[in-house]
This record gives sequence, structure tokens and C-alpha cells, in this order.
Amino acid sequence: MPTENERKYVLSDAAAVRALWPDWSEIRQGYLAGDARIRRQARDGVPHDSFTYKITAGGRLIEIETAMAEPRDFDDLWPLTTRRIHKLRRTETDRHGLRWDIDLLLDAAGAFYFAMAECEMPETMDAPPEVLPALAPFVAYAVPRDRQGEFVNARLADPGYAAALEF
Repeated sequence: MPTENERKYVLSDAAAVRALWPDWSEIRQGYLAGDARIRRQARDGVPHDSFTYKITAGGRLIEIETAMAEPRDFDDLWPLTTRRIHKLRRTETDRHGLRWDIDLLLDAAGAFYFAMAECEMPETMDAPPEVLPALAPFVAYAVPRDRQGEFVNARLADPGYAAALEF
């Protein structure tokens, strides 16, 4: 079970970030009772569904994620979700081998309302050596560790909440 260790960066100008790369995945995710999450990520029209559960234990955040092989599993669970989110995602690997997920959150009308990048790091690393160079001009706020909980997708699913964040 991997320990989740990431740093978050709020980005400005979602449209300009979107223009950096031609192809993005589309994600729809929702949260089930008990903070489990289901996600459908489509790239080039091909959906991939997953189930994720996160729990803090032993002073670390453990993330358990598994693929859902049957599309009907996602379809049957979707009506039970709350805090739904629709976003575009681009995943990049930097020159240090770190994975960056860039998320552009979409409102009900399909307009961008929030943009954020997350760098996934080994458990022992506190911060990436550098921000992904293409994103550096758009970093509006490097989220400190003590504020990471304010910038989780379950909360950001509410555009009003995202708009009210101060940084």
C-alpha cells in the first residue's frame, strides 16, 4: 500500500495551461460514503475506471487504488456519489522522474474554475527539486503542507468553496 506524498500548486490562467499540451484526459469522479472515490478517466474516448480509498494510519496517508474492470460497476456506483467533480488532466514526468498531475476543474457549463498541479513524490521527499518548467510561470501559490487538506478534490468539487480559498 503506497504512502501518498504530494505537493500541490495552485495555477493561474487555466486556459493558458490547457494550451501547453494538445491532449488531455477527461475525468469524472465522485465520492462515496466513507471517503471512497470512484473515477472514470477517458483518453481518446477509452474509459478506465478506478476505486480509491485513502486513510491516515501510522502517521501517514495510505492510498489504496484498484481498477474496476466492469464499466457497469462505475455506472451502478455513480448515482450513490456526492461531491462530484469534472476535470481535464494532463500527466507529465519531470527530469527527476517525478509524476505531475495537472488538473483543470470544470463547472457545470464546462468553464474552468480552478487549476492545480500535484507532484507525486517518494515518501522521504519533502518537495520536488523544481516546479515542472512549463508550469513555473503559472504557479500562483505553492500550498504549504499544513494547508494541503484545504486543497483536496473532495472540497474543490464545490466551485464556491474553490473561489473562496485565500492564498
